[in-house]
Amino acid sequence: MESKEMKMNPVTTNPHVDPALVERAREIIGRELEFFSERTPRSAEWLADAEQSMPGGVPMAWMRSLYRHAPVVAVRGRGAEFEDLDGNTYLDFNACDLAMPAGFAPEPIVRAIQNQALLGNHFLLPVPDSVEVCRLLRERFGLPQWQFTLSASGANADALRIARVATGRSTILIFDGKYHGHLDQTLWSRNEQGGMDADLSGLDPASAQGTDMIPYNDPQALRDRLARGDVAAVIMESALTNCGLVKPTPEFVEALNTEVRAAGAVFIVDETHVQFAVHGGGTSFFNIEPDILTGGKGIAGGVPIGVYGMTDRIAAVLWDHRDHDPGLEEVNDAHGLAVGGTLYGNALSLAAARAGLSEIFTPEAGQRVDELGKKLQHGLQEQVDRVGLPWKIDRLGGRIQWRLTPEEPSNGAESFASLVLAIADARKVFMINRGVWDSIATAGPSVSYAMDESGVERYIALAGEFLSELTRGVSGEGRE
Repeated sequence: MESKEMKMNPVTTNPHVDPALVERAREIIGRELEFFSERTPRSAEWLADAEQSMPGGVPMAWMRSLYRHAPVVAVRGRGAEFEDLDGNTYLDFNACDLAMPAGFAPEPIVRAIQNQALLGNHFLLPVPDSVEVCRLLRERFGLPQWQFTLSASGANADALRIARVATGRSTILIFDGKYHGHLDQTLWSRNEQGGMDADLSGLDPASAQGTDMIPYNDPQALRDRLARGDVAAVIMESALTNCGLVKPTPEFVEALNTEVRAAGAVFIVDETHVQFAVHGGGTSFFNIEPDILTGGKGIAGGVPIGVYGMTDRIAAVLWDHRDHDPGLEEVNDAHGLAVGGTLYGNALSLAAARAGLSEIFTPEAGQRVDELGKKLQHGLQEQVDRVGLPWKIDRLGGRIQWRLTPEEPSNGAESFASLVLAIADARKVFMINRGVWDSIATAGPSVSYAMDESGVERYIALAGEFLSELTRGVSGEGRE
């Protein structure tokens, strides 16, 4: 079974990986899956019973196909570790795919949740914490006006709708290697024949007619596409993170900053993952200047939330076209913008976000994560060099990438080509069986804000053991 990311963009053959290493990885997978089954009998039994009430025995079907092994049943977590139903403890380097960068049960967020729950989870009215969360987000990202959803997908959906109203256009421009949530209009990729293929099934085929895609880090392709005059929004990740790791070049950033608005389109930056890799996200790190910035996932420590910030100009569009009850004559537009939701901006999410932003995701903590990321990158590179593999370990702050090529990728296609599914799977289950929960196949280990130096050292040592196993019996010449 394949993960979401692999279904979206199958990994191609990597010329920098000896086929013998791939065969060795498959041997490791077979052996380690047997060991995994021996270590997790209670989870397996629970899943079998749960199949009577949930497809695959899981509350979200993706949980069953995300990895090549079955999921474990989690029962508790604290700091950078969590425990399964069989009593196995795991040091977490996936952070729930960046939904839990604060770690498990962080005291400030637990306290905020408890206090707010005693006062009321939601009122469908503004609450005092909302202004403070806006202030903290403004300090971090620079944009003056903010709104709230329940997920980054929801934030991206609202942002795209605002862009359509702001421009009077409908086409959305995306980049290869992207992921912006489960939105019909962004789950498409350009095929070799020039058409658009759905990344996942169940999408409305008509949504592809309003979507176009070009390579990441290609300023000329951006200029050429904008010149047609029909683009409502350009939406990009400040660094690609769902196909490995691809950082934007200065030339690409300059073109985005100057030419998207000049062409009459709205520039949207999706910070959902990168915001936890470096403080201020890629927007600050790479000097990107969006009209709208979106984010979500771990801001509230696992309590659902999405956010989007806007320039004053875009905020005016939202206010002028706000939804309303029929008969409110002061609102000119008969049909308001299709944004918002009954549980959006709820008091519990905002209380948790305030605690996370003010007490956990601070600039000082971000610097510490960056230092730990640097230590992890250097340690892994030493292990790769030790076994004679021609690979380079990439990094953006606390987010690390196992890149199985010597050259840094510039777009999604090149980054996917630098991955090898069998090796990623073998590493994942090898490390799980030794108490480290590694990242999903198309990502690398992420240093959470709950991680310490001993955890990083443990990952490096275990990765070294894996690389020794992977290269045993494979000649050095064959790996060059």
